[in-house]
Amino acid sequence: MKSKTKMSPEEYLELRVDDQYKWYEKKSARNKRWFFTSQSLVIICSALIPLCVGYSDNENLEWLKYVGGFLGAIVAILGGVMSLKKYRENWRLYRASAEALQREKYLYFNRIGSYDDPDEGKIFKLFVERVEQILASENTLWASVRAAKTEENGQD
Repeated sequence: MKSKTKMSPEEYLELRVDDQYKWYEKKSARNKRWFFTSQSLVIICSALIPLCVGYSDNENLEWLKYVGGFLGAIVAILGGVMSLKKYRENWRLYRASAEALQREKYLYFNRIGSYDDPDEGKIFKLFVERVEQILASENTLWASVRAAKTEENGQD
């Protein structure tokens, strides 16, 4: 009697591997976009501060010192948000997980390495084990990165 809890290779690929790959791709792209946008704004605002302060000595341009102060506040806020949200770390972590899933899928499809075995059931089980290991290790790594950054920032 066949167990109803087992997924076919096609179901597993569609519902677990492809779904997780898409999730990691989406999260990676989003974190990359936020990182580059935030970092670009920090660079631009930081570069404009000395300009504003330098020209604020002019009697007609005194208001530039307020603009410089505002830009400084923007830099500080963006720096804090980037530290809190960890866009760069998350982007790299999600990208690495997506690539690891894709690599494992290609090895499985092409029957390379440990997947070079005539026993389809055996290689499918191996594939599932490796995919789940990738997912579990990503979760563990994500949690450890979060914990390390929280301790580094002096938060509980």
